[in-house]
Amino acid sequence: MAALDLMVDALLPDWPALSAESRSLVGAHCAHFVRKQIALSPAHIRFGISVLFTAFCTFAFLRLGMRRLGSVSREQRAIALRAFAFDQVSPFIALERVLRSMTVLAFLEHPDVLIAIGEPPLPISAPAATRTAV
Repeated sequence: MAALDLMVDALLPDWPALSAESRSLVGAHCAHFVRKQIALSPAHIRFGISVLFTAFCTFAFLRLGMRRLGSVSREQRAIALRAFAFDQVSPFIALERVLRSMTVLAFLEHPDVLIAIGEPPLPISAPAATRTAV
């Protein structure tokens, strides 16, 4: 799902400003988080997201002049997703909201982002601490 990773990257907030290396690391973390959350959702939700994302990819391919998502800037990808949701069709709007909300949640909880906004990083949860200790 490289296209999903590209869309998550397009939805990353511009604030706070991060270095290119840190932004890349945070983007990879967010993409992993979104994929994991989708994978953990019930089958009917995964199916719906898959169908809507396929429809979006087709829409974006045509809207972007038959260019792949990876060949355009992140701003153009974000604009294509907003245009897809602009038609006020509830499922199209829902796709944007689901992707944007999961992306922003993962972004704002990342330690590099917390440090950039002057907050202490979140403590590692017990299950996460156990996994790293093994």
